[in-house]
This record gives sequence, C-alpha cells and structure tokens, in this order.
Amino acid sequence: MSYSIIIPHYNLPALLERCLKSIPRRDDIQVVVVDDMSSEENRRKLIEMQETFPYAQFVFCEKNGGGGAARNRGLDEAKGDYILFSDADDYFCKGFEFLLDKYSAQDNDIVYFNANFVNTDTGEPAKIPNHVAEIISIYKKAPEKGEKLLRYYFGEPWCKMVRRSIIQENKIRFEETKVHNDTQYSYLVGFHAKKLAVCDHPIYNYTIREGSVSRIVSDDRLLTRVSVFARKNRFLQDNHVDFIDKMMLWPFKYCQKNHKNDVYKRCVAEAQKYGFDEKFIKKQLQRHRIKSFLFRVQRKICKILGVKIPQKNLAYS
Repeated sequence: MSYSIIIPHYNLPALLERCLKSIPRRDDIQVVVVDDMSSEENRRKLIEMQETFPYAQFVFCEKNGGGGAARNRGLDEAKGDYILFSDADDYFCKGFEFLLDKYSAQDNDIVYFNANFVNTDTGEPAKIPNHVAEIISIYKKAPEKGEKLLRYYFGEPWCKMVRRSIIQENKIRFEETKVHNDTQYSYLVGFHAKKLAVCDHPIYNYTIREGSVSRIVSDDRLLTRVSVFARKNRFLQDNHVDFIDKMMLWPFKYCQKNHKNDVYKRCVAEAQKYGFDEKFIKKQLQRHRIKSFLFRVQRKICKILGVKIPQKNLAYS
C-alpha cells in the first residue's frame, strides 16, 4: 500500500461525500474515514455511504473524543508507506495523486504541498490570507527560513505527505485536546523528517466555513492554546531548535484586549509549567508590539510612495 489518507468526520456527511469523491479509487490508496461519534442520523448516512465508496474503510468510534483521537485511530488503521490527512469538509484537487507518485518516488521523508483556500459553497478563492502559499513563497526565496517555517510553524496536518515509519518509530501522535490537537503532530514530523521536499502546486482545497471549531473562542480554549504552544516551545528549546512559536502569545493578547484578568493569570500559570514565566511573556509581548508598530508604519510609507505593500511576518502574526 503506497498511501493512507485519513479523514476524521463529525456530523458533516454531505461534505465528507464531496471529499471522498475527490480521491481516486486506486489499489495502492487506502482511505480511512474515522467517525467521531456523529449523531445517530448521520451515522446511518455514513453506513449508506459505504455502498457508494466500498473501497473506503469506515471506522465508528464508540465515544466522542475529538479530532485528535479520531486521527490517532486512523493512524492505528493505516497501512500505507506514506500518510496524508484531510478534514471532512475539505477536498483534494483533481489529479493530486500524480504529484504523490512523483514525490514518493524520490524517497522523501516528508513532502509539503501547496493549498487553495476556497469558499466551501462556491469554490471561489477565499478572502483570507493563505499562509501555506506564503510559506512556500518564502521557501523559494529563502530556503533555510522557509524550511524552518514549514517544519515548525505550519501546524495543520493536511498538505503534508509523511513517511509512516517516521511516525511509528518516533511514536508520534495527535494530542487529544479541544483545539490545536494537530500542532504536536506537525512539529514532531517536521523535527524527525530528514529528507524534505516542497511542491508549489496545490493538491488540497481548504474550505472556509462558518461555525468551524477553530473559530470558536472560550476560556478553556485559551488555556489549551497556551498549554499546547508552551509545550511546543519547550520541546524546540530543549532540542536546540532556534524557533519560538509566537502563537503562544495570542491568548495573552486576547485577555488583555478583552479585560479577562482572571483568565490571563491562569494562562500565565499554565505557561510557567513549561518554564515560561510572566517576565518572559511580557518581554515577548513587548517585542511583538514593537514589530507590529514598525510593520504598520512600513505599510503606510509604502502606500504613500505607491510601492508594493509587504505582507506581515508569519512568525509574528
């Protein structure tokens, strides 16, 4: 088996069907759908869907464990030499399998592909920044900087083709958290992969949809975000990787902006568990404010002069 494509699913049968239709039926492509305890009605729809896609393997979880648990279950079922992931509400580009064949033949450990960001209803380009395309653009101009961003900043599991033996040998799993459950997987495969390739051609359509989990903000999600990224930064520092993911700072900025002092203190306590005290956090926030201010000034000057306006540095967004 050449490839295993793992798709976690929760109550989106129509969009899942669109995703499955975008994957060609081939003997060397294993498709694993992991249903994370959808409603009884939607589980019945998936059972019916098995007749339309008999080559896909449907796994039904007995409890709702979230996206991380579903992806881990998919890894347990995977048999392919390479692993890919898709979200149920996204879908692949036509002919993407030929790019998989091209890069798997080169014996890469990990391959990073480009993505389209599209409106889920119309398929038209979405009006939000495409961080995947931006990172790959940086890689083409400054390979060392771009490679670091791909390995340690690009946090989603899709658009990555990873050799399964690397995942197995290093016991890499997804965290079973409410948000950012894919962060640990992404930086660990980036860290352990030796031979890397980057493809500028999109293989994946990332869809923008209202009500997705990643767009919900709550106190427990703020704390989880601090925990996930503080743990990530501790791992990177302990392994002498010169990179700090500023995503750890976002909950602190959010709390300050929205006057959530109690949650701010809880976030500080969470960061301290991984060796990042309030002094470090305030220093990083101050650096971020200075860089953001200088960036705004730069944009205004460029606008006045009528020259190309630069994009914001990903590491400080």
